[in-house]
Amino acid sequence: MSTTPAKPTQDENRVFAAYAEAAQTLQSARSIPLNIQRQWVILFAVGIAVVAMVAGLYLDVTARAAITGREIQRLEQSIAANRRANADYATEYASLMSNRVMQVRAREAGFEMLARDNVTYMVIPGYLSFDAVFFTSDEVVTGAISASPEYHESLFDWLAEAIREASLPLGGPP
Repeated sequence: MSTTPAKPTQDENRVFAAYAEAAQTLQSARSIPLNIQRQWVILFAVGIAVVAMVAGLYLDVTARAAITGREIQRLEQSIAANRRANADYATEYASLMSNRVMQVRAREAGFEMLARDNVTYMVIPGYLSFDAVFFTSDEVVTGAISASPEYHESLFDWLAEAIREASLPLGGPP
């Protein structure tokens, strides 16, 4: 009885072709000179190092931005808390300075309300109180800055004067 070898299936052919290609690639890698192999390995390592450095730099910048953002948020919260405290103090001050509270405090201190008939107004010539309001101004009015002759010369006149002054000797006037 004779047996004929079975025909390989298509899957077996693919596996065999892949195995042959891998063996051929390994053989061709072995046939590459050692210097070229080292160059490729070094180039690959340098590429990995560059990618790692860029990633590290990105992480550093991102971390700094996050820390700065948190610091800004903390400062904004502090500002808001200070504004609320200032508003509370302003409300308390307004309450203490209200007319009703001031009258109660004045009565407690021994002051009494005056009637109109009990008030005497005296005019003293030459007396000016320190907190008086004056409607006159002590400010001296001067001419406009554009009235000065320096502001009426042209750019060319100014440039000519600057060149003339630059050409003078350092010892003094001409």
